[in-house]
Amino acid sequence: MSTRTRGIVAAAVLAVIGATPALAQDKLKLAIGQKGNWDTSFPYMGQQKGFFKEANLELDIQWTDGGADTLQAVITGSFDAGLANGVSGVIGAWSKNAPVILLSGQMLGAPDIYWYVKADSLIKGLKDLDGKTMGFSRPGSSTHAVGLALLKTAGVNIKLVAAGGIPATLTQVMSGQLDAGWAAAPLLLDQIKEGKIRTVAVGNDGAGVATQTVRVNITNAQTYNQRREVLRRFQAAYKKSIDWMYDGGTEAAEAYAKFANVDAALVPEMRTKFFPKASVALDKIGDIDVIIKDAVEAKRLDKTLTAEQEIGRAHV
Repeated sequence: MSTRTRGIVAAAVLAVIGATPALAQDKLKLAIGQKGNWDTSFPYMGQQKGFFKEANLELDIQWTDGGADTLQAVITGSFDAGLANGVSGVIGAWSKNAPVILLSGQMLGAPDIYWYVKADSLIKGLKDLDGKTMGFSRPGSSTHAVGLALLKTAGVNIKLVAAGGIPATLTQVMSGQLDAGWAAAPLLLDQIKEGKIRTVAVGNDGAGVATQTVRVNITNAQTYNQRREVLRRFQAAYKKSIDWMYDGGTEAAEAYAKFANVDAALVPEMRTKFFPKASVALDKIGDIDVIIKDAVEAKRLDKTLTAEQEIGRAHV
């Protein structure tokens, strides 16, 4: 990150570290996209383990179809915070004066996102998608931003199509409406193992994606201004939950497998290949200048932010 972070990267991003104890139990209403994904499961798993209760918090978790729905839920004030939002969508909303504050990073790079085709497709890689269609979830999502990066890297004419969530995308691919679809581990890995679909690209194949923050966690501006200490405790318990998911051995693996309805044998692959712990970066925003530039190119921002919109690093 540069010596000056942008206005969107507000002081809240550094609230991850250090919470003070509180006596009363507080409730937080969370909107989280893609139920069943490894990284979006952390608050739920932490609540089951008791980490949030220890922090005097009760989480009301509602699952959404993805970052766009999550972002809207937080903007309207229906939810206190939203997890796993595409960073360009958040920047675009903030630039239009939406009451949204960046709470923390969520995912650095995109090792978990992949694109696939039907097993009998002649498409072997990105370059074979020249003149063909490739799905992403919704405009402003992480799959949109990563899809654009893949398109640039391939150097061919690929038509990106907003296809919706993972089940809807799979239906479109299998019915021939889309040439390639998107998914995120662990979803559809069983289809790959059964030979029904075949991977043609992963998120980090896109130039520069591996070092960029692709998803972030957000809060409503009113919640941030009025309940900052509650958010501090949430961040601390959230981080504790992440540590347990990676270091909790068989107990954590079996708990996640039961929640996500997957084989516990998949968990080592979740922890290493698809979601290495270093990529679950709450306390930093990677390559913010590149993110801003890409947001302008994708028309999520009308223009590059001005000096007046930039602030120095701050600590909460």
